[in-house]
Amino acid sequence: MATATVAPGDVGARSRGGTAWQVARWVTLGLYAVTVIVAVLTGARVGTFEDLQSDLARGAVSQVRVEGFAGAPTDYSDGVQGVTMVRLVWQDGWRRSAAEVQLASSVEELEAQGFDSTPGTFIIGDVDRALREFSPDVEVVGATLSNGIYSTVGGWELRGMGAYLPGVLIVTFLLVLVNAPEPRLATRWAWVWLTFSPAMVIAVPAFLLVGARGQVPGRRRITGVVAFLIVVLLL
Repeated sequence: MATATVAPGDVGARSRGGTAWQVARWVTLGLYAVTVIVAVLTGARVGTFEDLQSDLARGAVSQVRVEGFAGAPTDYSDGVQGVTMVRLVWQDGWRRSAAEVQLASSVEELEAQGFDSTPGTFIIGDVDRALREFSPDVEVVGATLSNGIYSTVGGWELRGMGAYLPGVLIVTFLLVLVNAPEPRLATRWAWVWLTFSPAMVIAVPAFLLVGARGQVPGRRRITGVVAFLIVVLLL
């Protein structure tokens, strides 16, 4: 009877390949942890002007930083006409939040330039006065808006060097996904769709900890089409 043998060199190559993939998997999980920590410690939660109004009204905010484009006015009460974007940054306990708001001379000017005039999305006139309507003692500090690179991950905005982390994380994650065994829980395309969605914060560690362990024969998985529909519902 003929028997087949596997050359030791082939076994070693497969073993080294599997080991390298496992190392990449855990390195990616570590990179995910670093990204989350940096986002929470140095980033800002993406909020709305209504969030700031609520925090001011309950006395949770003592200072608001108003960041505008270089040279942009932060007060239209002197008759200046126009619309500009300002970024409001505030601290509520350990959590820092930021919201972009349109500052306009009038609602008519806002609408004339095609901006959203829904209440709670803009400020008319003086920023200081608008904010102190909700908290008379709040300190309002002006600053120039940073034009450097920024990115968002899981509803948190990162600026400076930390802004590169989400991009590096996604690239390394996709490399691990492509080179992994057929994944558990969902197909490769399903994991891709979930990664490029608001569910990314959950999808990435879920794949690295569970999905990457390999498909269980006979067990049903989420398909790419189902994952796409889930992403559409989340957006």
